[in-house]
Amino acid sequence: MSRRDSTFRIRPMEGRDIPAVVSLDRRIFRDPWPESAYVQEIYFNPDAHYFVLELLDPTQVRTWHAHRRRQSARLLGFVGMRVEGTRGHISTLAVRPEWRGQDLGETLLLIAIDEAIKHGAHLVGLEVRVSNTVAQSLYAKYDFETHTRLHKYYADGEDALYLQARLNTDKQLCSRVRERLATLIEALQVSCVQREA
Repeated sequence: MSRRDSTFRIRPMEGRDIPAVVSLDRRIFRDPWPESAYVQEIYFNPDAHYFVLELLDPTQVRTWHAHRRRQSARLLGFVGMRVEGTRGHISTLAVRPEWRGQDLGETLLLIAIDEAIKHGAHLVGLEVRVSNTVAQSLYAKYDFETHTRLHKYYADGEDALYLQARLNTDKQLCSRVRERLATLIEALQVSCVQREA
């Protein structure tokens, strides 16, 4: 299935999403977060803003077990952003491997940056594996620059690059993020559930 015959929804992550998010996290990342980390972020961190990207499916589900399986299958990605004062940090971003290359990761990235802008962040940072050149190219597109190299940051010993984008000094970046996000939402037929300010 491709985006041409699909419609998507982005909405705030809820507690009911955690099992599907953890399952996808374990599938994608070599050092996945434990379920407790998502519980902490969703329920106890007022600075955390997490979103899920799901495939809309009108199929009716009759049992709880079928609903849970369907919930897992339709979750295509997620992103997490923390905003503390004037600093935003993208804590996680993932897209189901078979759905990569269809602008879904870029859409989630822009949702996170837009959330940071809405909450008054002047700077957004994130960590990325030095080997993940695809992600680095996407981040560079939105003016993320290497701030420092974090030696043996990941559990397997791989280094990370800590990247930053400055929002307060680049109003053109903020405009570009919002224009591109609007374009992607329209092109991908994404419905965004209203986010709380």
